[in-house]
Amino acid sequence: MSDLKTPMEEKQATSSIDVADDTVHSASLAIIDPAVQKSAIFKIDVAVLGCFGLMYFLANLDRNNLGQSEVMGLPEDLGLVGNEFGNAVTVFYATYVAFETPLTIAMKRVGAKNLLALCMLGWGAVCLGTGFVKNINQLYACRVLLGMFEAGLIPCINAYIGMVYLKSELTMRSAVYYCFSAIAGAFGGLLAAAVSHVHTGGLSSWSWLFIIEGIITISLSPLIFFIFPSDPRSAWFLNDAERNVMRLRYEHNRHLAIEDTFSWKKVLSTFKDVKTYIHCVIEFSVDISLFSMSTFMPSIIKGMGFTSVHAQLLTVPVYVWSAIAFFIIAFLSDRHGIRSAYLVGASFAVLIGNIMLLATDNVATRYVALFFLAVGMYSTSGLDITWLNGNFAGHFKRSTAVGFVLSVGNTSGVLTGQIFTSQSAPRYFKGIKITLGFTAVAIVVATLYAVGLHHVNKKRDELIAANGEPQEKKDISDLDVTFRYTL
Repeated sequence: MSDLKTPMEEKQATSSIDVADDTVHSASLAIIDPAVQKSAIFKIDVAVLGCFGLMYFLANLDRNNLGQSEVMGLPEDLGLVGNEFGNAVTVFYATYVAFETPLTIAMKRVGAKNLLALCMLGWGAVCLGTGFVKNINQLYACRVLLGMFEAGLIPCINAYIGMVYLKSELTMRSAVYYCFSAIAGAFGGLLAAAVSHVHTGGLSSWSWLFIIEGIITISLSPLIFFIFPSDPRSAWFLNDAERNVMRLRYEHNRHLAIEDTFSWKKVLSTFKDVKTYIHCVIEFSVDISLFSMSTFMPSIIKGMGFTSVHAQLLTVPVYVWSAIAFFIIAFLSDRHGIRSAYLVGASFAVLIGNIMLLATDNVATRYVALFFLAVGMYSTSGLDITWLNGNFAGHFKRSTAVGFVLSVGNTSGVLTGQIFTSQSAPRYFKGIKITLGFTAVAIVVATLYAVGLHHVNKKRDELIAANGEPQEKKDISDLDVTFRYTL
């Protein structure tokens, strides 16, 4: 009888539980202490999101430095001709796309910290090696290897977050690590500007940019292995009460499915679900804008008449605004429990930015256009994957969907290198027009998808009202009548 609480106490004890996700009787939720839960989640946030943020920061720093190197003399030093620089952007995605889905599926079996620490060490070594390339074939080889090692990062992060956090907690957590990408863009511009005058040891400034960033990544990779928790329920930094609360969170929210056992049936169910392909279309459409901005922004700004150093520095405010915008959007999205409206709104900002770039020669207006593009630069992709995470139940179905959707989305990076060609610089009219078209596709598809999900939720409510809830099943599925989709 000691566990019984008054209705007010029970309400307080369950205030931080995502009731929409629960699949057990509400009476059992009273054993969760909200104060202990808050403390446990804070510690998980610091350790998990801290590690994810560090890795995402370094990955984007090591990936986007190719765009910085273009205005630092790499094409001239390597004797690049035609669209060879664009091809170097493209080949990165050959292995990046191929390895994303299998690495995401393997994460739970290998262990997240083992897989991610090894990948981080690998891409740091490749980045370091890129500083010593002498021709285009060596650059291609480094980019292919970089894609292989970075492939597991983003889908594994998203799969892990979907396994730890409730629907109402997802977007802000995603915003944290996505914003590290924006910080990486800002820091990368400052670092490139600082290194642009370094020509020691017989190496060009762009070589030192790769070398410095590679050394930083290699030096920090052991932190992931020693700090990242193997299992959030038994994390080394939690006390016994906090570990118990984390265990109860999984019992009360079966969609998280941390104990989900592997089977090919669960993996293959992803490809039988139409939602998977809808998210693929959205992700591909918004990622074109993300990759074009992160890779070619320095060249676009330089084309406005600025020097290389000034172009690198002028990317910094754009990236800072991108981080701020995503945090605002993520906060509002979690607060209202809606993804589609904010994804569509951010896409409209991208639409406006592209129209401004096409419509005028005015330097000030074109620079302002980059801030409109920045609103959706990370938020559109982040919202789409967060939306996916909340609408797929079961770890292996969800993680397969995340890996596959990101793989398809990242193939847009292959397209980006071919539509933003060296010959079309600095205005890149062809690339911007194509980006504009795909942004419109994302807006239409996301809107229709939200309408469809609303219709399914309504039908399920009607079925339960008519027939009552079915008995609890051992394996939860997002196809169950009790599951509610996030709009």
